Amino acid sequence: MSPLIPVETIVERAFDVIESVDSVENVVSDLRTLLGVDHVVYNCSGSGSDPTVRPYVKMTYPSDWIKRYVLMDYANVDPVLKRGFSSALAFDWSEIVVKSAQEQAMLRDAIGHGIGPHGLSIPVTSRLGHRGLFSVSHSGDVDVWRRYRADNIKGLVDIANRIHRRVLQQEFGETRAHLTVREVECLSWSAQGKEAADIAGILDISVHTVRDYLKSARFKLDCVNVAQAVSKAIAHGLISV
Repeated sequence: MSPLIPVETIVERAFDVIESVDSVENVVSDLRTLLGVDHVVYNCSGSGSDPTVRPYVKMTYPSDWIKRYVLMDYANVDPVLKRGFSSALAFDWSEIVVKSAQEQAMLRDAIGHGIGPHGLSIPVTSRLGHRGLFSVSHSGDVDVWRRYRADNIKGLVDIANRIHRRVLQQEFGETRAHLTVREVECLSWSAQGKEAADIAGILDISVHTVRDYLKSARFKLDCVNVAQAVSKAIAHGLISV
């Protein structure tokens, strides 16, 4: 069992791992160490929506569990996988409603192989609808796990989306979405030192809307804050100052 590490303090280091480490297999291994969890798993597929069709999976699970999982055809039973590829929101494994004896047996088998029992899965979707699932699991004290999950879910979501984009670009050739006109405008004014309230007045929109545009631009540019998004947009020629 690994010590849980506050994710918010290491998001940028996690991003560096995702962008610079040579293979996705090594990325998940390094993220496991960096995040201090027992296991990290990333799932997607060649079909874009069905995890059992041409599956693309990188994980830190032990080899005996991977062999068992394949032998028992658990991909067609796994309740985490089912929910992850049909949901848009992150979910704790404790929230899963087990619907069949096969699912119960599979989860018991997983615990017997050292998987869980605590886990968080984060569904991710690209602009073209290509779905993926990023999961972390832990076997420690349930109260410690709950605090870790509550404190760090935002950082884990950012990490999940970053690794999803790398896989889609590297393995499936899917490119990053372009910024909208409004996103460019908001970033351009931010680059000139304007705050959200100032931009709202200039563009005649609400402050909340400005913040939403800046957030979506940051998300598309894979940046953790607006300042980084502005810098990256300038570097890529998306805005000028």
